[in-house]
Amino acid sequence: MQFLAKDLVLCGHKVIQTTTTRIRRPAFIPSIIGHDIHTVTEELRTRLKESLMVSLGSSLTPDGKLIGIPPSWPDSLLKKEVADYVLVEADGASRKPIKGYAHYEPVFPVNSSMLVPIIGLDAIGSPVTAENVHRIDLFCRQTGCQPGALLEIPALITIYRHMIELGVAHSPQAAIVPLFNKVDAIADESMITDIMEVLPPVGPYAFFTSLADKHPVRFAYGLEKKNHGFGISVVLLAAGKGARMGKPKLNLEVNGKAILEHAVSAIEKTGISDVVTVFSEQNSHNLCQLPSHFRRTVITGASEGLSTSMKQGLLSIQPQSQAVFFALADQPFITPDIYKDLMQYHFRHLPLITIPVYDGKRGNPILFDRRVWPELLRIKGDEGGRSLIASVPSHKLGLVHVKHEGVLVDIDTPEDYQRLRPKHAQIVSALSEPARKDN
Repeated sequence: MQFLAKDLVLCGHKVIQTTTTRIRRPAFIPSIIGHDIHTVTEELRTRLKESLMVSLGSSLTPDGKLIGIPPSWPDSLLKKEVADYVLVEADGASRKPIKGYAHYEPVFPVNSSMLVPIIGLDAIGSPVTAENVHRIDLFCRQTGCQPGALLEIPALITIYRHMIELGVAHSPQAAIVPLFNKVDAIADESMITDIMEVLPPVGPYAFFTSLADKHPVRFAYGLEKKNHGFGISVVLLAAGKGARMGKPKLNLEVNGKAILEHAVSAIEKTGISDVVTVFSEQNSHNLCQLPSHFRRTVITGASEGLSTSMKQGLLSIQPQSQAVFFALADQPFITPDIYKDLMQYHFRHLPLITIPVYDGKRGNPILFDRRVWPELLRIKGDEGGRSLIASVPSHKLGLVHVKHEGVLVDIDTPEDYQRLRPKHAQIVSALSEPARKDN
């Protein structure tokens, strides 16, 4: 709730945080306490002029927790335009990761527009005891678990489905956003796919988080047929000034097509729908060469080099993607199969970074998982992601060995161009050979 509130405030919205049960009083924001909605409404209007975020409760417990408001209040406050959003904690589990549900739970607000069912993955593998499960008798009755048994994925999904069904029955118009917290507590991340295979498609995405972290969303998994599984984006880096070439190079011809066209064509044939091309002001005339579904962004003003392009591209992709390719526009010998092989490896093993390798040398394009995006946004200068790659433990890198040199070949100088033009037929022939993937 705190993360949502802060993000909404950053967008300029007025936000009320509250509960229909009881919660710890949010720190560092004003609180309104009262039983009368008319009095509370006027106090909220006044406070929200001074602060975009306030907390609300009907009273306080002796230890300072907020006691919940009636479920009808949020709808009334929104209709009166007191705030833009009301975020409501509507269920509790006595600080345990999982629970059984009494007939009156959760206490949903009237006309809820979005429901976020949350469950802790640290419950998996724990014994079904009162220390780990809130309302253990109800939980065992609702899941078929035996007290003392180890809790496994089927039982977790059964109670999670039950939670979702309660929400849909109460608020059939509400969007459902499944959220699995404490993903850092599971040892095998392939468990995420096991969970998703039995979760009903109740919304566009499910999120796996570690809410104790500054950047909590570790995995985003598409639930709908059109975007099922982990999403992928591409940032095509085309902002280079061609200084070493002595002139713009993206329109130079190789094998009857411009260098940029080769790069674009390979990406287009992968079927990846979310593609962002980063241009500089000097070469933005190349925009016309892009397919209509490729989005464009142009760097204006001062640039630190490659890091500026990477950060601008990363901030432009769809935020639900699990990983992003950074591809170089001056690499004309990359084929769709290279992208597909890297994607298959990445989503099978889920490393932090996936890199193609030829003859012992690492090349491009490189696939960065969303778990390292915060570090990418901190890079500076013209080195790209090299320092980040160097900082990642070797067992968290995915190295995909390929049988051709296209992943190493880019065109920077007139000498590169003259050397590669007669060689392109040989390289293209090699590109047709299948890649070899190593663990």
